[in-house]
Amino acid sequence: MVVFFDIDGTLVDDRTQVLPESAVRAVARLRENGHIPVINTGRPYTHIDPRVRAMAFSGFVCGCGMEVILNDRWLMRKHPDEEVCRLARDAVRECGMYVLYETQDGAILTDGQLSNLPILVQEAERMQKKGAAVREIDSQPKPWFMKFVAFNGPNNQREAFLRRMEPYFTCIERGSTMIELILKGCSKAGGMERILRELGTSREDTLAIGDSTNDLPMFQFAGHTACMGGGMAELKAQSEFITDTVLNDGIEKALQHYGLI
Repeated sequence: MVVFFDIDGTLVDDRTQVLPESAVRAVARLRENGHIPVINTGRPYTHIDPRVRAMAFSGFVCGCGMEVILNDRWLMRKHPDEEVCRLARDAVRECGMYVLYETQDGAILTDGQLSNLPILVQEAERMQKKGAAVREIDSQPKPWFMKFVAFNGPNNQREAFLRRMEPYFTCIERGSTMIELILKGCSKAGGMERILRELGTSREDTLAIGDSTNDLPMFQFAGHTACMGGGMAELKAQSEFITDTVLNDGIEKALQHYGLI
């Protein structure tokens, strides 16, 4: 079976940033038993926690399907062109949105608002700890980025911003405060399909494990689904099985439930 794992809130606890030893052990046993463990995350490949990259994963679907790697070989890289990036940057400024831009080289670009919103500070600090640079988008020769996330803030024009982004990006609501923007035509499900085509494996022989709304395409595509105990209600409603929380060995329990370890 091919098993696809989200990272944040699934392998790694969001609040404490703890990666349980039980999850590391479970993924290693999964691979030893002949199954294929694959990361499926919204983060670009270079933003993945080094602790996760050191685990026994055979492949990576990153940036919600914008990057796909299997057995150390790149199968796909798809990024917005410079003009689309420029349009997005201008819409962010004109609509007063708070954003974090994510780039392939591991940098997170901000737009002069880093100290104005606590959630931006928290995310930037997490990325700096993982070795990513944090710098202003105005310091770049070109307004290039791979994907980005937008946060609600005071006096922004959220609906106008989303209307302007709709032709170019899929806008995923991540709770009440955050919107994730992915290049149109890319998704976690699309990345899964590319992996399965390479492996010659059917959708029925897959398991997806996640916790949030950006995992919905993954859950709608997979043959079997398990939501983390601390996951969002919208995902739990689409789940075949609800496992325990991250810190209560939810990954290990999910793989045991399906008889994979």
